[in-house]
Amino acid sequence: MSALPNTTTKGAGRRWPLYTLVAAALIALALGVETFLREENFAPRKEILSASIRDIIVSQEDSLYPPPDTNRFQGPPEAVFVYLSVEGLPSGEDMEARVQRAESGSVLRMLFGEEAGIEVLDEQEDQLSKSENGATGIVKFALMTGSDEPVPAGNYTLEVYGSAEPDAGGEPAARKSFVVEET
Repeated sequence: MSALPNTTTKGAGRRWPLYTLVAAALIALALGVETFLREENFAPRKEILSASIRDIIVSQEDSLYPPPDTNRFQGPPEAVFVYLSVEGLPSGEDMEARVQRAESGSVLRMLFGEEAGIEVLDEQEDQLSKSENGATGIVKFALMTGSDEPVPAGNYTLEVYGSAEPDAGGEPAARKSFVVEET
């Protein structure tokens, strides 16, 4: 009987866990640096790009008329109310709002935390008067989570589009950036 020679080398099959750990550490480091840079470069701002929109205000106050604008919420509010002051808005113009959130927090929370879906709810009473020049007044809507939890902390950018399709590369009519801080 002939014996087969032992051609395996000791420890060759145990290197892949080390490579996996090094790759995971590099990914976590890259996400941490990216999060830090994103938070450093984010500044609350307001851009109005349409002649029909006069102002865009965000607040946690649900009131008949626009309250003072809030750029930074000192804790997660139950809802963020958005007030658009419009003048000469063409009648029949459909408006659409989109919100994006860049989460602030630890890398582990970003990797393993649940994503809270933010919804734009247009169940508010609009205060508009119509004339031959178009609609004038206040359009109000709310940003809330789908699970009735407070709006999570993060850096938010809200964009309001006119009748042009936002996916067609059209510019937004207004853009508002704000911050919800952790408590």
